[in-house]
Amino acid sequence: MAVDIGKMMEKSPEGYLSMSWILYIASAGICALTLGEISGTLLFFGAIVIIVLASSRAKDAGGTIYQSHLDNIKSTMMVNLIAALVLIALTWITFGIAIFITWPLFLILLCWTGFKLIRGMMKLNDGVDY
Repeated sequence: MAVDIGKMMEKSPEGYLSMSWILYIASAGICALTLGEISGTLLFFGAIVIIVLASSRAKDAGGTIYQSHLDNIKSTMMVNLIAALVLIALTWITFGIAIFITWPLFLILLCWTGFKLIRGMMKLNDGVDY
């Protein structure tokens, strides 16, 4: 199944498929890149962009299997957004000392996110709802 990036903005099943794949891959990329960043700023801003894009397309994709995938991406990144806010707040409040406590929890969150995203990609590849 080939994904045509040019159809990403179309309001058609092919466009929703392309948008779903791109958002899954972008979400995974953002989460992977945050492993090298301690503050969570990249995750915070990346999650906002992913949530906005997924929300705008999920309404249009109503009644298709792609709506469940876009909702999955949106909810997964919403959890990451809240976690990034907590990480940023604890880092600022404690002048970085809380990193030793929150970093292992952040790694667990990223593993959970990876699981959700890979599971969603597998289901999208099979052509079924999330």
